[in-house]
Amino acid sequence: MRRGNLGHDAERYFPLIAGVFSYILFSNLLGLLPGFAPPTSNINTNIGMALSVFLIYNLSGLIRQGPIKYIKHFGGPVWWIAWLIFPIEIIGHLARPASLSIRLYGNMVGDHTVLDIFMNQLPAATAKVLAFGIPVIFLALGLFVSLVQAFVFSLLSIIYISQAVAHEEH
Repeated sequence: MRRGNLGHDAERYFPLIAGVFSYILFSNLLGLLPGFAPPTSNINTNIGMALSVFLIYNLSGLIRQGPIKYIKHFGGPVWWIAWLIFPIEIIGHLARPASLSIRLYGNMVGDHTVLDIFMNQLPAATAKVLAFGIPVIFLALGLFVSLVQAFVFSLLSIIYISQAVAHEEH
């Protein structure tokens, strides 16, 4: 098994990442079916997933490195500039759940809005002419966006976890 970013911790976090990926992918694909809205087009669903990842990577970092070493990591590599780097790192870490959830929400709402416009909102005369080719193109685009968004959320989660549990010294 190729371990990539997580190293020897890959087996430990694989169920989490696979579960998040599968849930996001199938939720997004559900939105491609007529009459269904994807759960990921609701910001509350995305915030819940992002906060779960946030708690897991911070708790993993605290447990793996210990509280003092984990908090020292927020100070940056040079001790005399830690007073400036520490607040920036804290703000950056607090912005991660918002970034994950808003990115997924915006992309899925945008994708399904475009799909809705081209499938349901066109004038009747235009819709009859374009009825055979255009929906297929936008459904394929929706499939691609669904896959990419599940991949991006999962990949960012892997990166956040790997940064939190890293044992490297500055």
